[in-house]
Amino acid sequence: MKRVTHIITGLHVGGAERALCNLLTGGLQSYANNQVISLMDEGTYGPLLREAGIEVHCLGMSPGRPDPIGVAKLLRAVRSHTPDILQGWMYHGNFAASLARRFAAPGAALSWNIRTSLDNLDNAKRSTRWLIEMGRRLSRGANAVIYNSHRSRLQHESDGYASAGGIFIPNGFDVEQWRRDPGGKSSLARILGLAADTKIIGFVGRACPAKDLPNLFAAFQEVASTHFGCHLVCVGRQIEETAPPSLDRSRVTFLGQRADIPQIMPGFDLLCLSSSTEGFPNVIGEAMSCGVPCVATDVGDAAIIVGEAGWVVPARNAAFLAQALREALNLSDAEKVRLAGLARQRIETHYALPAIVGQYAALYRSLSG
Repeated sequence: MKRVTHIITGLHVGGAERALCNLLTGGLQSYANNQVISLMDEGTYGPLLREAGIEVHCLGMSPGRPDPIGVAKLLRAVRSHTPDILQGWMYHGNFAASLARRFAAPGAALSWNIRTSLDNLDNAKRSTRWLIEMGRRLSRGANAVIYNSHRSRLQHESDGYASAGGIFIPNGFDVEQWRRDPGGKSSLARILGLAADTKIIGFVGRACPAKDLPNLFAAFQEVASTHFGCHLVCVGRQIEETAPPSLDRSRVTFLGQRADIPQIMPGFDLLCLSSSTEGFPNVIGEAMSCGVPCVATDVGDAAIIVGEAGWVVPARNAAFLAQALREALNLSDAEKVRLAGLARQRIETHYALPAIVGQYAALYRSLSG
């Protein structure tokens, strides 16, 4: 069995972190002996990976600070695993994987994993922009560069990233975990103290610039002024702190970070993605797997994922987002049922986790061969 060392920035709640955890606990461990190195701490997913029998090393680095001691720990951890393949995750993890192959595992194959598009590069951190610049040159040393969205691959390769090893592998979803619940809506409304006929708009994500929460709140305020029976439910840490003073808090519930999102999601009438940049937004696939139609901004591969099972509008435009939300709220019951079934079918057909695990396993076989 081949040995794969995954190097990732951290293991807190996030799309890349969740995708890695899904892969390793969803079957990839059957194809390879996997080790995970977190450049920071164990976050949320570290304990889950350990419970699944996967070795996890945490280096304790701080964001944005050069750390010679952390680099030394990285090289020791890589040498201890003697990997056949080094798999980076996100820009920092890719850079660390390249460094580790140069100084600790020169015989290993190197694979990168790029998880975002370049839609909003001007607002990226300086360190991230520097790593993207470095990646143009370093990518030629990678045996494979995995992109989880078509848009991201096109943008990066147009920006100078090596195209020879480029490969598209989307995120995968456990359709048994994320599934429809006929009683989900009534249950969520009861828990939140809402009337049974309240239209619930869901948002799940972090309070970070890429999620464009001002766009979400502006669109919802516009919709709420004419649709008095709708309510916004926000799941994710520190979202409430970003809400504007003008937002009517009686029309919004902030649930904070939750571990029971698969139980909450089926209670939404629709899900809203307001982002200014994404790669492959996990939350869309999870909602659609639960039979929840999505209103999404046109970022990353959102339009490809949603297909005809929802609405896609230009990013950074609250008026367009509000108009799509209105259309979704005005659907007939029969149309809601039709879209719910179509959404679920798209995920089962194109993004079921076992097929995605198989694509990673095939890539690793080809690299190690």
